[in-house]
Amino acid sequence: MHGAVTGAYDIPNVDVTNRIVLTNKMPASLIRGFGGPQLYLAIERLVQRIAVELGLDHLDVIRRNLIPTEKFPYRTAAGALYDSGDYLGAVAATVGDGRLDDLKRRRVAARAAGKLYGIGFAAVVEPGMSNMGYLSTLLSADARERAGPKNGAVSLVTVNVGPLGDVSMTADVTVQGQGHQTVLSQIVADRLGLDPADIEVTLEMDTGKDAWSIAAGTYSCRFSPGTAVAAYVAATRMRDKLTRIAAKQLNILPDDIEFADGQVRSRSNPDNALPFGRVAGTAHWSPVMLPDGMAPGLSETGVWSPPELEPPTSDDRINTSLTYGFIFDMCGVEIDPVTFMVRVDRYVSMHDAGTLLNPLIADGQVYGAFAQGIAAALYEEFIYDENGSFQSGSFADYLVPTVNEVPKLEILHQETPSRLTPLGAKGMAEGNCMSTPACIANAVADALGARDISLPLTPLRVHALLVGAEPAPTRAATLASSPSPLVAEGVRSEDYGATVPHPPTPASSPSPQGGRENYLRGRP
Repeated sequence: MHGAVTGAYDIPNVDVTNRIVLTNKMPASLIRGFGGPQLYLAIERLVQRIAVELGLDHLDVIRRNLIPTEKFPYRTAAGALYDSGDYLGAVAATVGDGRLDDLKRRRVAARAAGKLYGIGFAAVVEPGMSNMGYLSTLLSADARERAGPKNGAVSLVTVNVGPLGDVSMTADVTVQGQGHQTVLSQIVADRLGLDPADIEVTLEMDTGKDAWSIAAGTYSCRFSPGTAVAAYVAATRMRDKLTRIAAKQLNILPDDIEFADGQVRSRSNPDNALPFGRVAGTAHWSPVMLPDGMAPGLSETGVWSPPELEPPTSDDRINTSLTYGFIFDMCGVEIDPVTFMVRVDRYVSMHDAGTLLNPLIADGQVYGAFAQGIAAALYEEFIYDENGSFQSGSFADYLVPTVNEVPKLEILHQETPSRLTPLGAKGMAEGNCMSTPACIANAVADALGARDISLPLTPLRVHALLVGAEPAPTRAATLASSPSPLVAEGVRSEDYGATVPHPPTPASSPSPQGGRENYLRGRP
């Protein structure tokens, strides 16, 4: 996230200090959107606080500071090159069609009824295809110079066509359920005029025989701007070779060749055609019929290494990724005044990932990241007691949300194609892991009038915020004049390390210091 440390905002100057902390607590590994959730929680909470402190509308502060469309391509203060985007257009589309008006009506009605309701926003830039040179920013400029430049990223895909026209391919990614095989088969089939079902995709990487690079693998949204482009390059090279073969056999110019419906044919005279398998078989069965100077066999490896991924500069500026998508989230939350549970009332998520290679798979990626974002915002937490003993080491205490806890999600798309890739696609698999925690935190801050928000927003933590928060004017009279569940016996909570009033816990329910699942989910 280094190059994108200023997020989606037009901030001309930045100073970054990195600190490394040694701890004997549970290690956290890199998984989805790593670095982004922490960065954007800080940025988006800051933007919300600026609005509150200056008495401005939160959404207006976002709009006034987003990077204007006319500034793209945009070089950030830390070195990232945002090649394209329409951030203000995405925001307008999200709040439009009555969506924001609906949330405001819900908030007014809820607060008039004495309930706690807030609206949150989050604007996030999502990097795709990491520049391997960002790793060398761990070193000083002198050490980097001695070690030699490190930068860029390489993606590789190999396409093979057999003697009967059968098409197979391998790629430099490992499958984890993202649907890579489907998208790769679509790209190659489109270039060769075949059906995606005709393409056999193998993603079982064997570095002893398969093409790979240091950048190979499935991470950092590198598939759409990286591996998918390499597939396009390989399929195009295969198409060009088959074009020359077919042009000789059909006695036409290569420029008149087209691939469609399993045939290779003349554009000007579609009846002058050959089956795809017949053309492909020539390179295997009849090499003497190939154009002069052409080698037999049909195997092409596409290599994609974008030049924009340059080494870091002496002052640590670096374009840490190739593409940068945009996400704008908006949500409304209601907090139960008795159980202190946060309920997401409505959630809208806008994504601009450039050209969508497969809209259905794109939505699946959003749903998956959203579920993990909800987990980080409301449920999952490493908890220790005062002696450092780990308290959430099982799924009874470490709360992974199920389908019952994940709210309904409204997904919107805007396509601003990347100028740096032939397909125009940007990465988008990690987005809501980065945007959802910040958006919900801002909504809870709006509901409670709270200044400082820590995640996850468990009932214990929300209760502590209610005790210490100054109520918003629209709720002050209600809280002052009605019996409040907040005035009760005091108990000590390790969640926030202070003695605070706490509602009595029914005898049949586990205490918050013991098994926490039933308590947090409000179940008897």
